Amino acid sequence: MEYQGIVAVAAAQTAVWHTLTTPTIVSQCTPRLQGWSTLEADTQFHLQFTWGRDSSTVIIPLLLTWQTVTPPTYLQWHCQAHMGSTAVPIQGDFRLNATDLMQTKLTFSAQLTPPNKFIGKMIQNTAPRLIEHFFNCLKKTAEAV
Repeated sequence: MEYQGIVAVAAAQTAVWHTLTTPTIVSQCTPRLQGWSTLEADTQFHLQFTWGRDSSTVIIPLLLTWQTVTPPTYLQWHCQAHMGSTAVPIQGDFRLNATDLMQTKLTFSAQLTPPNKFIGKMIQNTAPRLIEHFFNCLKKTAEAV
């Protein structure tokens, strides 16, 4: 399963990078995030997400590692979510290209292989809305910097 896209942001490349890589800022744009902590400064984070509704909500822990960090143009990452005893590895990257002084093209991709059809269907049904929310918020936040 692969997700990718391009977001045009009316902000300087450094403002978009700052928004994307500052945990206290980017966490405000992350849907269903219940909490996070830094494990290794600026490279590894523990996140907790909720899944479900009302009384059937579960917490999904996720370990996020920034693998290749090249400010302000490239961030490659890997994470592993745990849905019960099932691990779901996800990897992706962000590429930032300044198209002019106050315009940045943010290209993103994420790849994952769900371990079973049930988890795959859950992700397939939910991921597009979460991705859209995340990038709309990120864009709005970076443009306000």
